[in-house]
Amino acid sequence: MAESGWTQNLIGALRLEPGERVAIVMDEPLAPEADEFAAAVREAGAEPEIALWKGERPLEHAPEAVLEIANRADVALHIQQAPIGEEAAARFELLEAVTGHDGRMIFMGLVDGELLRGELSQPTPNLEDKARTLLTALEGAKEIHVRAPGGTDLVLGVEGRPFHTDALPLEPGQMANFPGGEVFCSPLETQANGVLVADLTVPYTVEGLVDEPVRIAFEAGRVTSIEGGEAATMLRKLVDDAGQGADVIAELGIGFYPGLEPRGHVMLDEKAAGTAHVAIGKNTGVYGGLNDAKIHVDCVFSHPSFEVDGAPLSIP
Repeated sequence: MAESGWTQNLIGALRLEPGERVAIVMDEPLAPEADEFAAAVREAGAEPEIALWKGERPLEHAPEAVLEIANRADVALHIQQAPIGEEAAARFELLEAVTGHDGRMIFMGLVDGELLRGELSQPTPNLEDKARTLLTALEGAKEIHVRAPGGTDLVLGVEGRPFHTDALPLEPGQMANFPGGEVFCSPLETQANGVLVADLTVPYTVEGLVDEPVRIAFEAGRVTSIEGGEAATMLRKLVDDAGQGADVIAELGIGFYPGLEPRGHVMLDEKAAGTAHVAIGKNTGVYGGLNDAKIHVDCVFSHPSFEVDGAPLSIP
């Protein structure tokens, strides 16, 4: 049962019902786990289809076989052990294929079999009340001022952009991660001014936590400089290589999952209580933004504080 814990956790998070069609999309290192999840789906009375995320990398578009099963799926699980930063647009294609006809989807990145059978097989806390409290406090917000002791001092315009969460039951047309534990929105693409200092995690750069804080300056929604050590150098190259739209503000997320210790794993670190993240790049579709790009990079930092239209925000 310990080894099957992750399959049951994800079946529950997807709110899988008997008879539903399930698209299982994993990259090639996770082919055995795709088969394992398919067996659990059949046991639950649903109909799995597997398509591996493969081809000449980086992929410009989602593989045709993936989109085929996505277009007829009621729910989809997409897990990548080795995601590539430049494939964000291709991943979004899959997401939009599923949610575009009111399908439900969970995406997980940088996940291997050991993590699935270990930490992700454990019971998860119910964070619904915390999520609803935060969504209520953020409803109708026009401007958010984010600060942190590491040097972050960033003002974001969010008027008209709703906040979402992955900590409530998954509904038709929605996407979540697992485990859930954040609220997030897409700030207005021309209204980010100030400095973000990512002192925890910047994916697609160094392995684990950043070698030194990455300082990202914004003006009118665009990145004007990226400074720091090796992680900063790698992020600058990623942004430069990705081209149009890669340097635009994409997301603000606030984590509230208790007990998670940041360890340089973006999928977990961005959920941890006492962290927040600001992303650059693509934010269309379920994110609610208008910026198209090849990348979506979450930059995670510690001990954030927030003012919402001038009033302090209390984080549960």
